[in-house]
Amino acid sequence: MQTDEGRTKTNEGAGSWPDLRGIHAFLIEDNEDTRTVVEETLQHCGAMVSVYASATAALADLAEFVPTVFICDLAMPGVGGLQFMRHMRQLPPQRGGAVPAIAITAHDEDYAAVQALEAGFNVYMIKPIKLEELCRAVKDVASAPS
Repeated sequence: MQTDEGRTKTNEGAGSWPDLRGIHAFLIEDNEDTRTVVEETLQHCGAMVSVYASATAALADLAEFVPTVFICDLAMPGVGGLQFMRHMRQLPPQRGGAVPAIAITAHDEDYAAVQALEAGFNVYMIKPIKLEELCRAVKDVASAPS
């Protein structure tokens, strides 16, 4: 794969970005700047990304298709990330109940991480997000056996 600068991008070793082709991510984030940066980064690595400004909008699209992974902010107006994930984990696997999920948040308190994991998130990441780490986490959770 070629980067925009014409250098070859590998998927081996430190400093390389993972190949996310074949992965469909639902990105649920109320902050427009974060949505844009994360979406562009995931797409650069080959992922298909559906972007939502609210959990309610993402839930509406689940009637049509189920993603490979959720990336969800915890603190959003209306339905927050914890509430969204608790709802998802109540659904059968074919409706999205077993889709792996990554929580992203600005809250760096231990209890927030515990709550996220208890709600059903697989990974907890603190903002500002290190984009390469996020892409690796997406690859890892998407390829983990369910």
